[in-house]
Amino acid sequence: MNRIPDVTVVILSASPWQGVVARPHHFALGLARRGWSVLFVDPAITWLSPLRRRELVARLRPAHPLEDVTAQNVPGRLRVLIPPAWLPFGNMRRMINRLNQRSLARAIRRAEPGALALWSMVPTAADLLTPLRPRAVVYDCVDLHSQFHGLIRPDVVDAMERDLARRSAAVFATAEPLKARLTDVHGDVRLLPNAADVEHFRTAFHATPHEELRAIPEPRIGFIGGLGTWIDQAWMIGLARRLPDVQMVVIGPAETDVSQLAAEPNIHVLGRRPYADLPRYLAGFRATLSPFRVDDPVAQSVNPIKVYESIAAGVEVVATPIPELQRMADAVWLAGDVDAAVAAVRRILAGERRLSDDERAAFAARHSWDARVDEVDRTLRRLLSPGTGPQ
Repeated sequence: MNRIPDVTVVILSASPWQGVVARPHHFALGLARRGWSVLFVDPAITWLSPLRRRELVARLRPAHPLEDVTAQNVPGRLRVLIPPAWLPFGNMRRMINRLNQRSLARAIRRAEPGALALWSMVPTAADLLTPLRPRAVVYDCVDLHSQFHGLIRPDVVDAMERDLARRSAAVFATAEPLKARLTDVHGDVRLLPNAADVEHFRTAFHATPHEELRAIPEPRIGFIGGLGTWIDQAWMIGLARRLPDVQMVVIGPAETDVSQLAAEPNIHVLGRRPYADLPRYLAGFRATLSPFRVDDPVAQSVNPIKVYESIAAGVEVVATPIPELQRMADAVWLAGDVDAAVAAVRRILAGERRLSDDERAAFAARHSWDARVDEVDRTLRRLLSPGTGPQ
């Protein structure tokens, strides 16, 4: 293989390094393992953020904004940058975003004054390109950003996203609906779905279920993931009530009110648990749930990581029929209503499986983070080949 270009890959993530392990974390680690220099940039908070979450006060002026997190025996370098706090309303006023992106460019350049490539998962980077002047730009579209709740104007976010896609040398999307939205802006939008750390989750096959599950009777089904407004809690509650002898274990950060879930006697809301421990929780589940709301625009564009992880762990998945999971109908149990979900769980508890062992292994091999990072690596090498100039 050709030598790694002398360029630092800047990954702009929508989730912090210390947050839930997701796509940007796997890309950063995978590239560093292949020899790249990587700068992972945490999402910035605004000066208003501590009003909602007091623990963010320390992030306003981080004492150690740059940390080297490279693991041993990794040929590349991986650093994490916590940017300074931004002005609020950047997703509502383009001028404010431009000011914020200039601040971000200065922070990145202090951390790395050399040649850069930018891999952005956020539309706000549209206004970062001019002050940063990276040698190559890739937009990795992972969500329908304009439909998130909060201090945003959809038209402003959509305009930034289209500008970023137009100025990118390569554009990827995790889901077909996201790809379709950008095909009139960029001539070559490529599908790059999410995946699983197959080796990590394969350990669930022989793992002892986590000790926290001992107090929860069997059979157990589980939900692992972020609990946002896009999750169909009514579907989960209806399933739990129809199957009172089945225990539902809910793991993940709550970004919305989950008090109705927690009130059910056979639903156990545990909160976030370490990524390293997830295979041991999965080892104690007969099935996992992927209950995205079919009427939610954000959910309509989701390509759920946790589905790939469950399949890699050998656990059946019962899911609502959002578009990306309809594409996996051979691998998951689609259930558009509670009746269908109840029937699917009962069949799973009776021993039925959607995939044979060989089919499951083949699915996991096709949808591994190693395979996805290979695509990222090839793209960056192509864009940074001799003769490539700034975007």
